[in-house]
Amino acid sequence: MSKRIIGILLIIICAIVYHFMSGEAETPALYYSEIPIKIQSNPLEVSGNYVFWAANKGKSLYKLYLIDSKGQKIAESQDLPHTPFDPIVIGDKVIMSDHGKMVRAFSVPTLEPFWEAAGKVPFEKGSSKCGDSSLLQSSGMSLYCLDSLNGKQLWDITTTDGLVNHASDKVIVLIHGYKDVSNPIWKCSAYNIDLGIKIWDFGENVSKEKPVFVQNTCVLATSDGEIVVLNQYTGELLYRSGAKGFIIIKALNEGVLIANREYTTFAYISFLTGKSWTNSLKVDFIGAAQIDSNLMIADKKTLRCFDINSGLQKWEKELGDVYGLFPHRQGVFVTYKEDFRARTTYGACIGVDSSDSLWLAKGTSIFMKPIATADGDLLLNYDGTIRVMPNPEFKNIPESIPIASSTLNLAQTLKNVYQAMKEKDKPSETPTPDSTSTQMSTKQKVQQLKKSKQVNKAIPTDLPPISDEDAGW
Repeated sequence: MSKRIIGILLIIICAIVYHFMSGEAETPALYYSEIPIKIQSNPLEVSGNYVFWAANKGKSLYKLYLIDSKGQKIAESQDLPHTPFDPIVIGDKVIMSDHGKMVRAFSVPTLEPFWEAAGKVPFEKGSSKCGDSSLLQSSGMSLYCLDSLNGKQLWDITTTDGLVNHASDKVIVLIHGYKDVSNPIWKCSAYNIDLGIKIWDFGENVSKEKPVFVQNTCVLATSDGEIVVLNQYTGELLYRSGAKGFIIIKALNEGVLIANREYTTFAYISFLTGKSWTNSLKVDFIGAAQIDSNLMIADKKTLRCFDINSGLQKWEKELGDVYGLFPHRQGVFVTYKEDFRARTTYGACIGVDSSDSLWLAKGTSIFMKPIATADGDLLLNYDGTIRVMPNPEFKNIPESIPIASSTLNLAQTLKNVYQAMKEKDKPSETPTPDSTSTQMSTKQKVQQLKKSKQVNKAIPTDLPPISDEDAGW
C-alpha cells in the first residue's frame, strides 16, 4: 500500500474519531419501544395514559394509539378511513376529525368509537376545544359547537362572506371575509361561548392569521400590520402599537411576541409594564417559550435565551437546522439536525441556565413534543420509536449578561390593558350586547336565535344511525 493511500486513510480515520469525540453523547433511555408505522402527532395525556395517531400513508393506513407512561401499547383503534387531523382530549374522550367529513369521539382505554357526527363537505381544519366540555368544528362557511359527551350540536355560526380562521378563549373570535379576490378583506367578530351569539365586531380590516389571547385580552394584527389589543368581553380597543408591518407570532404570560413580515426582527411587548424590546431573527421563527422571567426563542438556526424584562441576551447556541421548540418542565425541548442533509436528528432538553443539554436523544426522524411523567420524559419520534428519558436536573438561573439590543418605538404604558387583564372573569352566559342590539337582553337573543331560519345544517343536530360501511369502517 502506498504512502499516499495510507495518509488518506489516516485523515479519514481522524475525521471520524474527531466527529464522534466532539459530538454530544446520547443519553441512555430508561425504557424503549416502537410501533410499526410512523408517528404523526404529539402525544396527549388522557386518563393517566397518552394518545397519538400514526400512519403508513403509502397504504392509507391511519390509527390511534394509546400507550402508558413507559411507552408500552395499551390499545390501538380500528383503521381510520380518511387522513385525520391531530386529536384533542376533552375529559376522558379523544376527539378526532378527518379530511373526509366526520368527527368521532373515542373511549379510553379501548379506543372504541363512542359517537360520530357528519358534515356535508370535507373539513379543512381539525376540531378545537371550546370551554370545559364542548368542541368547535368548522364546515364550509359555518362553525359548529358540539357537546363532547354525545356529539350533539349546541349551536352554529354561519358567515355570509366565508370563514377564514377562528380561536376561542373567554369568547370565540372569528376571522371572516372573501378568499377568492386579489385583494382580500378580512374582518373580525366575537361570539359568546355558551350561546354562539355575536357580542362585538371590530371595525377595522384585519390579517387572516389566528388571533391570540393574553388573559382577558384578544390580540390581533390589522390588515396593514398594526398590533391592536381588545377587551375580550366587549371588543373595546385598549391599545394599538402605532408601528405597521408586523404579525403576531406568540402569546406569552403577560405579553406577545411579534415579528416583521420579512422575519428579520422580532419584538416582545409587555402588557404588564408597557415596555418593549427588539432583537434580530437570523432566519425563520420556529418557536418560543417563557420560563419565569426568561424567554427562550428559536429561529431556524439558533436557540437563544433572553431576560424577558430587559431584552438582555444570556446565551446563544448554534444548532444547525431547527424543526421545533416546545416548553418542557423548567426549560425547553428542541429538535434539530446539524444540517438539513444530516441523517441523525437530535432531541435535547435544555434549561435556562446554560445551553448545555440536560438529556439528548438521537433518532432518524423528527422528535415530537415530550411529556413529563412520573417515570421520566416520554419522547416519541416520527420513525415509530418511543423512549422514556431520565428526569432532567435543572440548575439555578444566573443573572443576565448584558448584550446590546435595540428598542421598538411603541407606547410607554399599557395601563388600560393591564386593568383589563386584572378584571374578574365575567360570566360567559351573559353576553355583552353588540352595537346593533344594545337594548336586547340575552333571553331575547336566545329566542331570536331559535327562530332564525338561516342555519347551515352541514352538521345536523341529530345524526341518524350510520352503518359501518357508510362511516368508512
